[in-house]
Amino acid sequence: MGIVPRAGVAALALCLVAASQGASVRTWIGREATIEAHLAGAGVVRLEDVGTGVTRPRRAFLDPPEPVASLTWKVVPPGYNRGHWESYKSEIAAYELDRLLELEMVPPAVEREIGGETGAAIMWVDGVKSVKQTGGRVPSEPIWGQAVRRMQMFDNFIGNPDRNAGNILIGRPGELILIDHSRAFVTADRLPFAFDRVDATLWERMSAVTREELAGRLGRWLDGRAIDAMLARRAAMAARVDKLIRKKGRAVVIVP
Repeated sequence: MGIVPRAGVAALALCLVAASQGASVRTWIGREATIEAHLAGAGVVRLEDVGTGVTRPRRAFLDPPEPVASLTWKVVPPGYNRGHWESYKSEIAAYELDRLLELEMVPPAVEREIGGETGAAIMWVDGVKSVKQTGGRVPSEPIWGQAVRRMQMFDNFIGNPDRNAGNILIGRPGELILIDHSRAFVTADRLPFAFDRVDATLWERMSAVTREELAGRLGRWLDGRAIDAMLARRAAMAARVDKLIRKKGRAVVIVP
């Protein structure tokens, strides 16, 4: 993928399989409305620095602790910082787009106020480690292929230049959780990642979504230029898919 180092692949694979057996860590699926309400309204017991991330996120512990015990708190006013677009609103837009596309890889995120500051409150996913913590490379075994393809497609669509080993979380085998989208939804039409294959179901949904649907779902968080850039990147993805199909055949390029 070109986003993380290649060292320790075999050891990482064993670690991932051992550490990620069992139930899905995507515990928000089917409970989105309940969790969104909790993130938006639960009391905050304390805030702690996470200690990683250029946007200096904090972890907020909640009362009551059910259905979510804590959240990631990001106060990132929209604007450019050191040449990078950053916005807490991009975190919420990523989650809303995830729901629109039925991707189920981005944890719930809502807007709220804590301590007089407005930002994104993002569900803290327990029981996971990042790729960075488990060796530094996304696994390449076949069971992970679909999740990796979907991650790349999503990042290309949202123009996310900042996918790295620290913001890819490992669930059970074949399950990736995507976090940290504050630098996404740039207005450039360049694709952040090269690709050779796409997931058939996600590509169908992504191809079918209209500008009106995007504006209706994301317009509160993104301006028109950001939405137009999404459509431009989708067109670039479609051109790449067509070129690959001519060269390799549809069955090789658009896969289950």
